[in-house]
Amino acid sequence: MHTDGNELAGALAELFGADVTAAPRRCGSCRQVRVVAEHPLYRGAGFVLRCPACGDIAAVFVERGGGYAVSLRGTWLLPPPA
Repeated sequence: MHTDGNELAGALAELFGADVTAAPRRCGSCRQVRVVAEHPLYRGAGFVLRCPACGDIAAVFVERGGGYAVSLRGTWLLPPPA
C-alpha cells in the first residue's frame, strides 16, 4: 500500500523552508520529470518516495532524534525558501 508525496508536505516544508510537493524532479534512472506530489510514498521505518515512471528510489526520510536523516536521488528543482 502507498499514498503519494503530498503526505510528506509538512516534513518537506520543514526541511526545505517551502512547499516542494509541486516541485519537478528528474529521475536519475529513467530521466522522466514528475512533480514530487505524484511520487508514490511507502511507509515503513521511515518514508520512501519512488519514481512514478520506473519505481526507482527518489528519496528516503527517517525521523531521528527530533530531526531527519534524508537521502535524495535525481535532480530536485526546489523553490527558493519563503
